[in-house]
This record gives sequence, structure tokens and C-alpha cells, in this order.
Amino acid sequence: MSDEKQPEWLDWATEERQIGQLIRESNPVWFAQVCQILFDTDPMMIRLVGDPEGYAPEVGSILRSLPQCMNAEDVQLLIFNVFTQWFTPEFAGGLSQYAETAQAVWESWKAQQQE
Repeated sequence: MSDEKQPEWLDWATEERQIGQLIRESNPVWFAQVCQILFDTDPMMIRLVGDPEGYAPEVGSILRSLPQCMNAEDVQLLIFNVFTQWFTPEFAGGLSQYAETAQAVWESWKAQQQE
């Protein structure tokens, strides 16, 4: 049996998934709506996942920090940074790719706050 330590990124990803699960449990309908937004807008411009639930890890990371955003531009930067963390800067693409997704998430967030 090896005494090798798990990679640091694995610890980070595991923790992010756990936080995302707590966020999902607190508001499953809205969590699913944001998964659907990412699925529909496909910000990385490739079909990485076969259904909206495939974006659950990223959505957990986005929703965790969304309360700090003041406008759609903040959300755009947040989503871009989340995809950069979950993937790589090269794979995540450019910031401009995330504008449509950010606007949709921002509108969803504002509506959520009014409920």
C-alpha cells in the first residue's frame, strides 16, 4: 500500500462538491435552474456534459460566491474564474464567452432574491 498523498486539487474538488451539495439541498429548484442556464448557454462553447446536472460542481462554486456580485459583469468574472479553476485557463476560454451566461444567472439571482 502506498503512502502517497492525494493531489491537492482533489481535496479542493471534494470540498467544492460538498459545499455545492449543501447549496443544492437548501434550494434544489434554483440550483437546477442555474444548471439549466449553464447547459443552455454552454459558455465554454463545447458540449462537455450530456445533461444540465453535469454542471452541478461548477454551479455549486458559482452559487457559493454569487452573493458577493453587484452586477452582471461581476457574475461574468465569477463564472469565468470558476470555469478556470475547475478546468484550466486554456480550456475555459476567454472572459467574453461568459457574458450571456452571466446575464442569465444575474437575472435568475435577482428573481431569486425577490422570492
